[in-house]
Amino acid sequence: MSHDTPAPPGTGDNSTDGPVWTGPLNEGSGPAGTGPGTGTTVVPFRRPETPADPDTIDGEVIEDGRWIERSETRQTWGTRVLHGTGRVLAGPSDETRARLAIATVDAAHVTGSGIRSGARALKRGGRVLHRHASIIGAGIEAARQRRRADHDHTDLKAARAAANERGDATAVEALTRQHNESRHVGVDAAAKKFALAWSILWRGSAALGVLFVVSVIVGGINGFGRWLGVFNANDVLAVWRDALAIVYTIAVVIVTWWWAVPTGWMLLKLSRWWRDGNRLGEQVLPVHLRKQAVGNLRVELSESAIVQALGNIGNSKLNSVIKAGWPNRETENPWVQPPMVDGKGWSTKIRLPQGAPVSQVAKAKEMLAHNLACRPIELFIRPDAEDPTVMDLFRLNHGVLREPVDPYPLLHDGATDYWNGGFPAGVNLRGEPITTTMLERNFAFAGAPGSGKSTLMIALTAGAILDPLVDVDVFVFAQNNDYEAFKPCLNTYSAGVEPEKVDAALEHLQALYDDLTVRGRLLQKHNVSSVQEAGRAIVAKEPGLRPRIVVLEECQKLFRQDKAEDRRKVVNLVVNLFMAARKYAVHMAFLTPSPSDQSLPRDLIAVTTNKACGAIGDKTRNNVVLGEKAHENGISALSLKPKTETALNDVGTLVTVGFMDEPGALRSYHLTSAQREQIAARAAEARGASAVTEIEVVRDPLADILTVIADITPREGEQHPRAAAIAAALSARWNHYSKWKSKQVLDVLDAANYKVPTTDRIFPVDPVRVADALAARETLPGE
Repeated sequence: MSHDTPAPPGTGDNSTDGPVWTGPLNEGSGPAGTGPGTGTTVVPFRRPETPADPDTIDGEVIEDGRWIERSETRQTWGTRVLHGTGRVLAGPSDETRARLAIATVDAAHVTGSGIRSGARALKRGGRVLHRHASIIGAGIEAARQRRRADHDHTDLKAARAAANERGDATAVEALTRQHNESRHVGVDAAAKKFALAWSILWRGSAALGVLFVVSVIVGGINGFGRWLGVFNANDVLAVWRDALAIVYTIAVVIVTWWWAVPTGWMLLKLSRWWRDGNRLGEQVLPVHLRKQAVGNLRVELSESAIVQALGNIGNSKLNSVIKAGWPNRETENPWVQPPMVDGKGWSTKIRLPQGAPVSQVAKAKEMLAHNLACRPIELFIRPDAEDPTVMDLFRLNHGVLREPVDPYPLLHDGATDYWNGGFPAGVNLRGEPITTTMLERNFAFAGAPGSGKSTLMIALTAGAILDPLVDVDVFVFAQNNDYEAFKPCLNTYSAGVEPEKVDAALEHLQALYDDLTVRGRLLQKHNVSSVQEAGRAIVAKEPGLRPRIVVLEECQKLFRQDKAEDRRKVVNLVVNLFMAARKYAVHMAFLTPSPSDQSLPRDLIAVTTNKACGAIGDKTRNNVVLGEKAHENGISALSLKPKTETALNDVGTLVTVGFMDEPGALRSYHLTSAQREQIAARAAEARGASAVTEIEVVRDPLADILTVIADITPREGEQHPRAAAIAAALSARWNHYSKWKSKQVLDVLDAANYKVPTTDRIFPVDPVRVADALAARETLPGE
């Protein structure tokens, strides 16, 4: 044999019972005598003239090297004797094997190359046709606009409007007269053209008639004397007959080839339109058809594109192993899943080499997204669930984030169940519906105005009101129409920017915190540890255990207090309620366009389960909402753009934590005002008359004064506490009275017909007189 490598069994003798090698025909890697560098084995095939034999096995090309066990004997052709040994070898000679293998590979290569070249040529040709068709379309549109401008006299109208705005009455009158006259220009021009054509036709016909008569007379006279040559009237008539024959021939050609006239006219028009469109420039064409955009066209992912992108993210270990041949080395099998279409994008799984964990690649997400021609928000990198060394990569198709979201699933029918299923929120980037479970959950949303945080909250609120056992309280510290349609189904609703609205919300939260004790006793009564464990049956019988969702829009107005101690009091109340309320089915949702420690306290975010961030300006604010170093770990909304006056951009798309198994982007359902009213009507019908809308909470200062007097009297031992002490007690207990002094207390008592005596300028207040004033009052102040 010509190779040092021993032949696999069954190839060097006439045995046909052993395994047959079908591996590559590379140099030194296969049966003896195989040709170098062919990469394919050809199993001998049957000659055409050989009769079919059931024991004969037709040859086939096998791409991947492997052993094939054969237990049957088969008839072979080209049997030869190995010189010097007397051993019989089955099959063709070594040279024939190599020649057939090379021919097969070359044929496959040529065929595949031809198909690919043809496909590329078709694609290029299609793009060229599309480009020039778009240029012609732009030219047609420009011509249409010119005709419309001429027909509507837009120049005159614009000039007249400008003159009218300047107050130039003379110019307005002249332009109006010119405009009225110009409306008849087309008719006058058509009439003149018709008159000219008729005149030419009539005069031409008359001239031909006179010429015919004169020529016949001249020919007849000349036939007698031959003064003008040798011709007579017959000769003149023959000339006229030939002329008519030429005219007839031209008419026949025109009738036969009539289509050439409109075709030529259309070609001329297309040429004119193409010149007009080309004159407008590249900006009138779609981006993918512009000449300068050819190099930036998005292509489908391939193994080579992914490897090249990974090699340019700045990871030294990946750079070195890629230069050494990874992932194409024979000793490795990195492609767990090759790149393939996956829903609205492309996905792949690749086992990364040692020294390059998935977390390091995720940190370079922005660079990798650039290399793969997508936005960071469109690229998802995570370790595989079964093998942490495998990177699960998903790239969303361009433009999917700005396609319309599927309709809200419960728009026309259906209901929600707080205990089973939760509320619809939106879809993930693969288009799969996301439902938010509510048990022991709370929420914090942030994002620039127009990013869609309210859109997500409205979708969740719609789901909440569709469960008749869920109470919803909404406080909007702004004047907008976002939740007005849901008002008939809300337990509490307050909207506005007045300080009283903030005070009403704080009072509501304090009442909810105090109510937790009542809820705890009800849970003990039914021997359950949480509302979740109680279930629908018990809650339906105990209204005091009904789940409650409190929405606070523009919550920065709640936390930004003028005094540090007032802010600390608010934060303590909210955090304590936030942390204690989950098992009692009291849920809170805070929304703000400006996330910071002042707008969303750190202690509050630390215990928030569901977070969402829309388009945001910087990574610090991004991390306030989504968690410390969220941006550095690839959980970032910085690449999202809020809607503007001219474009929706990424409105409704938010990067979330807690809504799905892994942090990621969520596209919330969008409900129009009419759709909200439709859902609210169904929800109100299911709730019957039980839903009560409380537009706002108004404090009763006189009753509050009597309440704090009852607290002050035992503590200070005074039967008649000072007005200043009452004002301080009111301020300490309710934020509504934070700026009150003794004057405000005295004014309230004076309005209730109780004038407090001065008494050494301390203004002692008699509790009995206050109680009598409260009992005698018929209406609340301000009613």
